[in-house]
Order: sequence, then C-alpha cells, then structure tokens
Amino acid sequence: MGEVGKSRGTIDLRKKPRRQFHYNASLLTEGQRTPSACAIADISETGARIVLESERELPDHFVLLLSRTGSARRLCRLVWRDGLMLGVEFANRG
Repeated sequence: MGEVGKSRGTIDLRKKPRRQFHYNASLLTEGQRTPSACAIADISETGARIVLESERELPDHFVLLLSRTGSARRLCRLVWRDGLMLGVEFANRG
C-alpha cells in the first residue's frame, strides 16, 4: 500500500521507499561522447529522482554514471518528466 506524503498530502505508490540523496552524477545516452551533469535528489533500490542542469531531450533508456570514472553506473528507464526533474527506474541486471 502507498503512504500519504508528509508535505504534499499525496499518495506515494512506490514499491520501495526512497531516501533523500543529494549527489552529483551524470547521464550518458547512446551516441553521446561527453556525459551531461545532473544531480540525484532521492534514490531507492529500484529507481531515483534526477535533476538535470539544463533542458535536453532524453531517450527512454540511458546510463546514469555514479562515479567520475563511470565505473559505478546504472541503466535507467525514463518513467516521468516534469521540466528538469526526472523519475527513473533502474533496469534489472541480467
């Protein structure tokens, strides 16, 4: 069951609880050589809310780079978008 959000009075239907998480990261799409900067606003086992630095087009799937070297990364599926804010689901590993 969902929980009523504390600040907005909305029902949260996420399967896994998210926790606040302010972390700089970057996005990499197919054919892109240079990652685009972003920030992770909150995160769970299954997804995250990401804030872009600037408006840009995104495909349905992209890679979220969690380290500067790109060694820590997650394949993401875009679930929703509201301006610079994105909701993503982490793709299953294998």
